[in-house]
Amino acid sequence: MFKIISCITKKGVIGDKGRLLYIIKEDITNFKRMTIGNVVIMGRKTFESLPDGKPLPDRINIVLTHNTEWGTEPADNLFIVNSVEDAVELCKAYFADKELFVIGGESIYKQFLDNGLVDEMRLTIVNDTTSGDAHFPSYDESDWRVYYETSKQISSDDKDVSFIFRVLKKNQ
Repeated sequence: MFKIISCITKKGVIGDKGRLLYIIKEDITNFKRMTIGNVVIMGRKTFESLPDGKPLPDRINIVLTHNTEWGTEPADNLFIVNSVEDAVELCKAYFADKELFVIGGESIYKQFLDNGLVDEMRLTIVNDTTSGDAHFPSYDESDWRVYYETSKQISSDDKDVSFIFRVLKKNQ
């Protein structure tokens, strides 16, 4: 099964105009710790927003796009698929020994959640109500339980930003 990682506001906003709302050092460190050596699955827009538009190092990067004409510079750790089903099959065939992380954006999160493929969500929830044009998809909270949650933390980069880290597991 797949795990979602996202940084969201209290109102569920994840981005605006193709950019993340927050770059929180602790969140980035946590993201790297969890994903290095594993698989990250993202949409084309999320991939294009990565530094230098290149795959994240030390991870298998799977980019999901419906545009069969889209391409990018080849890389040993990059795979392009055209559907969630293709991503699932690729992961089953070649990466069954890895953790599988869905890292965005909005429509990719929604597709994996709607297809019942997610068994865990790792959310950094920022104590803010900033608006944006990309939102984390709604989900039935009764289907999930809080497995772990930190107390409130203050960003070392921006003292005005507080957040918690929450792990939700799907009820069986």
